[in-house]
Amino acid sequence: MKLLSISVIMAMIAAIAISSCDDRPDIVGSWSGMPSRIDGISAASNADATISITFFADDNGNNDSGSLMISALIDADQPVSGPESFNNTPYEVSVAATATIKGNWTFEDHEDDDVLITLDPNTLAVTVDPNGVTFSSDILTGTQQPQLDSLTTATAAMWKQSISKSIGNSFYNIRKISDIKIKNGIMSCEINDRDITFRKTE
Repeated sequence: MKLLSISVIMAMIAAIAISSCDDRPDIVGSWSGMPSRIDGISAASNADATISITFFADDNGNNDSGSLMISALIDADQPVSGPESFNNTPYEVSVAATATIKGNWTFEDHEDDDVLITLDPNTLAVTVDPNGVTFSSDILTGTQQPQLDSLTTATAAMWKQSISKSIGNSFYNIRKISDIKIKNGIMSCEINDRDITFRKTE
């Protein structure tokens, strides 16, 4: 009888665990947010970032923990004038950049809609493609191509340094995603007490 009682108890615990997991939203896949303003980029007067998160299942195919990658598409611009401008002529520079970071995720213990995030700072990568750097066309008309190429390369390097610090801080602030609800491919949740919406892309 004692063995039977233990077996029954273990079966009940297993059933409860399975039921709890079934109540958890399936977040595995790629989710894209809406563009939002990002502050702290010293080179920018205006900057927006579109954050995407890809959740991967663990090595056993379970959907309650695994690895993840957070990425951002960043669009920024800055009017330039005065001594730093080219040929002392004011212009506006626009930059498109990408940033990624990797880490791990897991559902919080005893919670069905809260996910804990751990990021690896060593995986932070920021790319500013010189081809994505554009200048106000009407102001730089007549500039020789070698001079413009040099300006573009220097500008890309400056923006990469400025963006890396700001977007890194934004990524590191994502430690927990709370109150996750999914309906019709839309994930609503809270990050740092802000309501956020993501759309599933794959």
